[in-house]
Amino acid sequence: MTVPLVAVEKPYRRKRTASFDIAARPDAVFAMMCPVREYEWEPGWLTNLILSESGLAEEDCIFTTPAGASFASDEGSAEAIWVTPFYDPEKRRLTMIKVTPKECVTRLDIAVDETDDGASVTASYEHTALSAKGRIIVDAHTEQSYAALMTGWREALSASLA
Repeated sequence: MTVPLVAVEKPYRRKRTASFDIAARPDAVFAMMCPVREYEWEPGWLTNLILSESGLAEEDCIFTTPAGASFASDEGSAEAIWVTPFYDPEKRRLTMIKVTPKECVTRLDIAVDETDDGASVTASYEHTALSAKGRIIVDAHTEQSYAALMTGWREALSASLA
């Protein structure tokens, strides 16, 4: 059997992880980690298709975001497809995979834990480039930009859940 020539490259990626506390019930915070509920707290959030049995976030939920959409986490990328391969509301854990064809694959892991004063949110974004444009996205995923993203999440979620 002849194996076709396939490009094999070392991944060009960057991962950032941060945590923040919020004075809200952990279950209420986790419920906001949903493509439908995100409209309640993420400024400019926009989806154009959500495939969900329940109408909310769930395992195997698939949704798309339009080209040119500009969110705090991603400035103006191409149309993207998001898949939620892991969703555990009892443990308040989820994973979303965002595929922006010919640009980047992004893995988002979110955990919401109970604290004495409310909840602690830990979010990790890992971007892997698929192209030269994807490398620009990875390079823009700096400590400063990620800190700003997490500050925005904390402020927006706090305001929404107040």
